[in-house]
Amino acid sequence: MKIPIPNFLRWYPVMSLLLAGILVALFMFLYDYLKVNYFKVETHIPVFSIGVHHMGSDYRIPDFYVNKYSAGSVGESGGGGGMVCCFMLPKKWYPGLKADVRWELRHITRESSGSGAKTEEVAGFYRAQVPVEAYAKPGDFYVHFFPGGRVRIVVSEFSITGKEHPIQGDDPLASQTATPGSPIKSLFTAEELAEFEREFARDKAKYGDWR
Repeated sequence: MKIPIPNFLRWYPVMSLLLAGILVALFMFLYDYLKVNYFKVETHIPVFSIGVHHMGSDYRIPDFYVNKYSAGSVGESGGGGGMVCCFMLPKKWYPGLKADVRWELRHITRESSGSGAKTEEVAGFYRAQVPVEAYAKPGDFYVHFFPGGRVRIVVSEFSITGKEHPIQGDDPLASQTATPGSPIKSLFTAEELAEFEREFARDKAKYGDWR
């Protein structure tokens, strides 16, 4: 007596092999695409960006950007603790390595009554093309802000509290090699904001709304 076998069971092994092959090919394509176009794993490494300021507790930086990407903020304490992931850093430093840094500076005024009340006002917007100082091996990406709209970038595996960190908080000469920033009216121009909107629209049309 023959037992009838449904057609979907006859084709199940074949379809399973085809599906597995498609998934493997898709995975290989995505891996190669991301490796070349985004992660750059052959030449770059993902690191944290960390902001630090040396202007005292009467100032803070609510926003700063590196190469037009948000890189964090720096509080009244001077920062060094907050980290933003991820910045793609070249594994090897090379001469001419720079970053476009933009930041907003705010001045804090505290009430003399001792109530703890305080107010803030915008002290300026700045932009600078900042050389990334030479590093022997990759580490986190530290952006140090100094009075007068000056900034330095160092790469280090040591935090700002470590003696091995390239910039020490008590070094009176640390700002001498800082790059002066140029005052700007706003962090981004109207043209740049419009371009951001166009890029977002293109990505939304291509990948869907991920929010």
